[in-house]
Amino acid sequence: MYVKRMPFEEAEFRGRLAKVQQEIKDRGLDMMLIHTPENIFYLTGHHSAGYYMYTCLVVHPTKEPVLVVRYGEVGNALIYSFMNNDNLCIYDDTDDPLDKTVEAITRMEKAPKKIGMEETSFFFSVKNYRGLLNKLPGVELVPSSGLVEQFRIVKSPAELDYIRQACKAVNAGMRAGMDAIKEGENEDNVAAAIWQATVSHGCQHVGMEPFVAKGWKSGLMHNVWSGETIKDGDCILLEIPAAINRYHGALMRSAYVGNPPEIIKEWSDICIEALNAALKAVKPGVTSGDVDEACRGVIERAGLYDNFRKRTGYSIGCAFAPDWGEGHICSLQKGDKRVLVPGMVYHMPPAIRQMGEFGVGFSETIIVTEDGCEICTDYPRQLMIK
Repeated sequence: MYVKRMPFEEAEFRGRLAKVQQEIKDRGLDMMLIHTPENIFYLTGHHSAGYYMYTCLVVHPTKEPVLVVRYGEVGNALIYSFMNNDNLCIYDDTDDPLDKTVEAITRMEKAPKKIGMEETSFFFSVKNYRGLLNKLPGVELVPSSGLVEQFRIVKSPAELDYIRQACKAVNAGMRAGMDAIKEGENEDNVAAAIWQATVSHGCQHVGMEPFVAKGWKSGLMHNVWSGETIKDGDCILLEIPAAINRYHGALMRSAYVGNPPEIIKEWSDICIEALNAALKAVKPGVTSGDVDEACRGVIERAGLYDNFRKRTGYSIGCAFAPDWGEGHICSLQKGDKRVLVPGMVYHMPPAIRQMGEFGVGFSETIIVTEDGCEICTDYPRQLMIK
């Protein structure tokens, strides 16, 4: 026998599913095929590191959903989701999972005409798309990317609790990483200290590794440790994620080993001022573009826009590799008209870089509240001198 260990109460999953089913109905679709791991998790609770193998959730507007899943993942589906064996359509490694998908579709609707399809899913290949077209003659596969994601933007109280827990692990990781930075230390040991601290504070699967970028690498985006020795004069940028039940928080800070030159201090001050301006701008009713303007404006007025050239922040919540964020759903960026409402969660990481030389960055993970924002991360917002 097995015991259900769902990350949320079944009622929360059912509520999410009902919204998606109504949207499917409103769009005139017979059903929808969902291949995005985060969306499958959001609607059912099913999750596994094996999502690189074909998995599809078939959602009908009035009937129970069916999960097309590899045999080896059945245990995860039964334990982590609200579904039972009747909700599963199982394939072996010697089967064509597309045949099982068609089987699940026809189990729900003998002759469907319009089926929604996530064209932007990382885990739905062109080959599988063409295969389904061939196996479903006469059926229109309707582009429906974003149908589920629109409901993920505003987090429930239970989701927010997981994000707050993740941020506590992030805070521990940042303290450990900063404490490990010193002249003569190997940067691998800084990364190891971060991992040890976040995991010991409950961190599980993360969507992307932490970034430990020292010296000239701090001037590159998304750079990691590579066994180098920390030296006097190194600028070090740390960006750290943590996740609880797939829900993420993240935090970025910068350090300098030795006596920092004026440009490092100046750029750090500008970056922090930009972040503070963004935090002050966050409140219900403003747009994503308004928050970006507050942050970007500080950097532009300092004449450093070409060293920035990115969005101010992005939505963060449940995530599977290869990313820890939800920027494809919602970003704080120039001209964006989305209006902020309570329950949205963002990671805001303004960073200023001189490619191949140095870079500094500072961030916070925040929740939009009724009158502003709750800052979930907690580490001194300053350049750390080591």
